[in-house]
Amino acid sequence: MKKLFDEKPVLFAVIWIVVYVVGTGTLGSVSEHDSVNYAAMLGACIAIAAVLLIFAKKHGLMQEWYLQGYRGDVKRALYFLPLAAAMTENIWTGTALPEEPAGTVLLGIAAKGVLAPFLEELILRAMLYRAIAKESTRRAFWITTVTFGAGHIVNLVFGRGSLETLVQVGYALCIGFVFTVIMVTGKSILPTVIAHIVFNTLSFFAREPEQAWVGYACIAVLCAVCVGYGVYLLRVSGGIPERAD
Repeated sequence: MKKLFDEKPVLFAVIWIVVYVVGTGTLGSVSEHDSVNYAAMLGACIAIAAVLLIFAKKHGLMQEWYLQGYRGDVKRALYFLPLAAAMTENIWTGTALPEEPAGTVLLGIAAKGVLAPFLEELILRAMLYRAIAKESTRRAFWITTVTFGAGHIVNLVFGRGSLETLVQVGYALCIGFVFTVIMVTGKSILPTVIAHIVFNTLSFFAREPEQAWVGYACIAVLCAVCVGYGVYLLRVSGGIPERAD
């Protein structure tokens, strides 16, 4: 595995993206019971996370994959307040207790709310960015941003509606943009992992708006905040770095 990482880092990242997307997507839809799907997905996430963290620790990749504290100026980043506000979008129209049993909800939060966000930030963002950035940080930035959003298209394969998936792709692109900005300017995925966990976990307690246009309006505001905040961070930090230090 180390030889592949050294000689073909982009292929290494792409293989792990496929393993994560196909593995968790398939195992997350093996049964009609959510508890079984969540348990299977959780097991897959734990296995993937364990392999990658052991590999990173063994070969000194913790810093290269931005598995470290935020190294940017928190004050100039406005203490991440715009990001924090945007990540609560799921509950802007109200909250509701999940209808599923508590055990099922806890499994869902562990799998989709915590471990999936961590792996997506590590694999789809840090690992992919660092691999491509060896040749071009600018290309790495935009490919990473687009990959995160476009990656949600696979939800069509696993039974999601086309309109729902397209909307998800749209706001995932905007979230992916600001997350990538935070990562490359702060040399860390810690803030984005936390934000991603908050966003996914709150989805379990979201209440659907009575009128569809309200939901779309909230998504539009979310996108505007993410893009605006991302542009602001790029400007105050000097733009996309020339080198991925």
